[in-house]
Amino acid sequence: MIVHAELSCLTCGYDVGDVEGERGARPDTLVFLPVHQGDELLVDETGHFQCPRCGGRVLPQGVSPVKRPIDPKTVLEANLEDAIARGFVP
Repeated sequence: MIVHAELSCLTCGYDVGDVEGERGARPDTLVFLPVHQGDELLVDETGHFQCPRCGGRVLPQGVSPVKRPIDPKTVLEANLEDAIARGFVP
């Protein structure tokens, strides 16, 4: 089953982004869509997500099944006046 979740930091409340992938999948196999340009999905040595701002623990929120998963090969990211637009290649 493919699931979607929002990631946010428990320590500082920073919105990290969204992830999609198989439930229980390794972090390197997930599709990551950052909220803030330049953020990466950080993972500590125990496999837990870390906040790129404060280093705190990040947990998935609102995990839900996805009927049409994101294909990592067709994700498109563009900069628009210091904002990020996320979309798909037609």
